[in-house]
Amino acid sequence: MRTRLLRTLPILLFSLLLAGCQLNPFAKKAGIQITSHPDANVVINGKSVGKTPYYAENTDAGSATIQMTAIDSGQSWEGKVNLVSGTLTTVHREFGATPDKSHSYSLSFEKLANSKDSSISIISLPPNATASIDGKPAGFTPLTSDVNPGPHVFSFTAPGYQDKIVNAALQEGYRLVLNLTMATMDALPEPEPTATPSADLAPALKPTTTTVTPLPKQASSSATMATPYVEILSTPTGWLRVRETASVGATELAKVNPGDKFPYKETTATGWYNIEYLSGSWGYVSSTYAKLIK
Repeated sequence: MRTRLLRTLPILLFSLLLAGCQLNPFAKKAGIQITSHPDANVVINGKSVGKTPYYAENTDAGSATIQMTAIDSGQSWEGKVNLVSGTLTTVHREFGATPDKSHSYSLSFEKLANSKDSSISIISLPPNATASIDGKPAGFTPLTSDVNPGPHVFSFTAPGYQDKIVNAALQEGYRLVLNLTMATMDALPEPEPTATPSADLAPALKPTTTTVTPLPKQASSSATMATPYVEILSTPTGWLRVRETASVGATELAKVNPGDKFPYKETTATGWYNIEYLSGSWGYVSSTYAKLIK
């Protein structure tokens, strides 16, 4: 029975990566997942363990210092996490051209006294970032809030910084600790209408002279659209950007309108929907202002 459990556990853990989910409740060790883009060499508590993506399910519980050094640029980053027995801790770093253009996050757990409670504690750099949970304002960082168990979308904005989205799942009996670093924005962003920023309504990272106007209102309705499909929700600007890749810094392909419905292909780990916004043309929209209909 024990041999079967040990063979099954890696498969279960793979399905939970980057979701911040609880591991096998009988595990006495802690799990850790470390990823980066581009690849980086990894050192844990002063010991070299290889390069990203790195994964281990038999790590000793306790405080751990994570160091990553990008293989191509030599840029380094260091952070601390608390590894808890029976849970998976995830760490991700996006190495930009310079440290201030880089961003990262870590997801770890703290055991709560009441096994039925669940909450999240958020720490950000910069502090006083505006936080939203599932599209609803939650306050300014640092903050701690009771949140129902299950998957959630956490969005962050701050003046002078690129917006950031983190998808994570909360578990009963645990506080999820989200520690994030945001990347600074370029000095001359593309001008935008005045509105509360969101993950996909932020100014583009590079100025551009290309003007992208909203597509004509789509005539498709839920009665004729085959599931699964994505429906665009209301936005402060009255439209939503379609990006070439699943990133707020990616090239803008089009603007789509609230109420439009589009064929759907997949959802990325960072909360973007891949849609066919024109016949034969595919792009990505943020799930903050879109809904997947199955």
